[in-house]
Amino acid sequence: MTRKKTVLRFLMAILILCGRSGLAYAETSTISAVIPWQGQGEIFPVGTGKLRFLGSIEGIMYVETAEGELDEAFVQCPIVQDLDAISQSTSATGNCTIVVSTEDAVFAEITCEGTKGVCRGDFKLTGGTGRFLGISGSGKMTVRSPVYALAANLSDGTVLQVASGILQIPELEIITP
Repeated sequence: MTRKKTVLRFLMAILILCGRSGLAYAETSTISAVIPWQGQGEIFPVGTGKLRFLGSIEGIMYVETAEGELDEAFVQCPIVQDLDAISQSTSATGNCTIVVSTEDAVFAEITCEGTKGVCRGDFKLTGGTGRFLGISGSGKMTVRSPVYALAANLSDGTVLQVASGILQIPELEIITP
């Protein structure tokens, strides 16, 4: 084999190894975030003593240190929340968009279960746009909400305005490529 072919194969091997180890260059950080929110949606009976809230919540994400690209980002989450008056339980799922700028956004999924007023679960980053392309990560979250108390005596299809609530993520791990 010629020296030129040997050098080319060596360079190709290095390029292949560098390409495969791209994840090794990912940066991981952990933040503590809080999102005070307001919500709006409709309440529907879906069974005996069971209600479903279809709506959205929106607010501003604040990072504990007041630093970083996600501090003071706008958050909007369409959600489905089920309320069970018999077991006094609740569960919710949703998808969030965290908007930093017109080009830069992060997408997340939320899931939680709990009792009236408190829902605990997961906040999972699923991707992004612009400088957040390829972002991932997750953390445990707690949602505090008056929806349960407000919905208790409402009729079918009532539009519900929730003046305030809070979503806390004490340790949100963020992985950026």
